[in-house]
Amino acid sequence: MYQFNGLTAWSIQALTLDFIIIIGLFVSLKFIKGWVSNLHANDEITEKDNFAFGLSFAAGLAGLAIVITGISSGAFADSFLQEATQMLGYGLIGILLIKLGHFFQDKVALKKVSLHDEIIKGNITAALVDFGHVISVAIVIRSALIWVLTEGWHGLPIVIAAFIIGNICMLLISQYRVQLYKRTNRNGDCLQQAILDNNIAVGIRYAGFLIGSALALTAATGIAPYMADNINASLIYWTVSAVGSLIAFIILHLVMIKIILAGKDISDEVNRQKNIGVATISAAISFAIGITMATLLGA
Repeated sequence: MYQFNGLTAWSIQALTLDFIIIIGLFVSLKFIKGWVSNLHANDEITEKDNFAFGLSFAAGLAGLAIVITGISSGAFADSFLQEATQMLGYGLIGILLIKLGHFFQDKVALKKVSLHDEIIKGNITAALVDFGHVISVAIVIRSALIWVLTEGWHGLPIVIAAFIIGNICMLLISQYRVQLYKRTNRNGDCLQQAILDNNIAVGIRYAGFLIGSALALTAATGIAPYMADNINASLIYWTVSAVGSLIAFIILHLVMIKIILAGKDISDEVNRQKNIGVATISAAISFAIGITMATLLGA
């Protein structure tokens, strides 16, 4: 069969089919977002110019794109029907898992505030927090997909199990940020109150930390061995590796931010003075550490 730079006629046809399905998934996300929000997406974005809603919608698109990179990382199926079924099926399951992980982040980690209601009001901080939740959940899903080596549908239960473990770890990270904010905030307010007050700096720092944590968790894909003949042991290795990666991330973040922003009361700058510059630097440090761990240690 003729090949051009590794591509064959079959792989080109399969790629075309995948792109058609992927475009369909992105378009469907718009309607799903409107249905879940009980709103018309176009009205919120273009008529009302609701930047917060637009940011939340963009998070969904970016999150789906991240998940799709995990779905499409394996080999092509043996037939058009199998390829279409797997791409569409895993894409829809990915959207469902994003929604589930996002729901639990909102309702468990930040149960005192309704991010949905605040986003409709145009609260940018709520949208930033929502962005952090969606992207971090999507990264965890992608990590689970990459870690499980089984092609086809056989690995789906393990992917879901790995996702649940990873999502629990991310819930613990969210709780860590909530408790840390409470302990370091001189005004005695909680993180939820900062969201209600639309403290954009807090939203940037929180979202950056969550995304960096999720990237750090990706390191587990390269540390934890996946053994198809011993799933229980594989999941134990995955759990230990994920927790260890997150602990390492937190320690590295504390060290790096103390060095880069030496002599500054970072919590006061972000929480009370609403310093967006400091918050952005903190978020960038989180991202830098997370992506470095994912690249050096991940699969």
